[in-house]
Amino acid sequence: MSHATLTAVPAPAPVPAAGPAPVPAQQQPHHHRPHLYSRPVRMSDLDPMNHVNNVRLLEMVQDAHVDLFYLQRGHPGQAVRVRVIYARHELDYTEALDLRPEPAVISTTVSAVRRTSFRLTSRITRGDQVFCTCVSTCVAYDPAARRTRRLEEDELAVLARHAACDC
Repeated sequence: MSHATLTAVPAPAPVPAAGPAPVPAQQQPHHHRPHLYSRPVRMSDLDPMNHVNNVRLLEMVQDAHVDLFYLQRGHPGQAVRVRVIYARHELDYTEALDLRPEPAVISTTVSAVRRTSFRLTSRITRGDQVFCTCVSTCVAYDPAARRTRRLEEDELAVLARHAACDC
């Protein structure tokens, strides 16, 4: 199984202008960005109509979530594992995804963070085309106690990196 990740290229630093001194990085507002995950469409993903099967689209979204929470390396909190279960997936299929050389890109943002749960919005795209939008509700879970639990501070920090809002 091959996993590839796209990373955002930082914007060039602005040229300082006359006026107030720049704000130090640690005091600047947090700039949120989506998590981007690139995945090729495989022959095994296709249904008899040569479109990606709906179940495979959900698997692609979950692959992106695994990459976001468990496989990312090289940024703060990399040892943090967000321990959740899925409570719900709402998928909106907008166009059939087919086999092409270009990979599909799954863009995921975090929204509606609460004490014990949060939502992820993932879009499967290729260029400007959106093939599927999935809103997943995730719940923090304690398997030993067999019940929900509060999200921990380090988990909230991981979620904040990809938040679509100041939740």
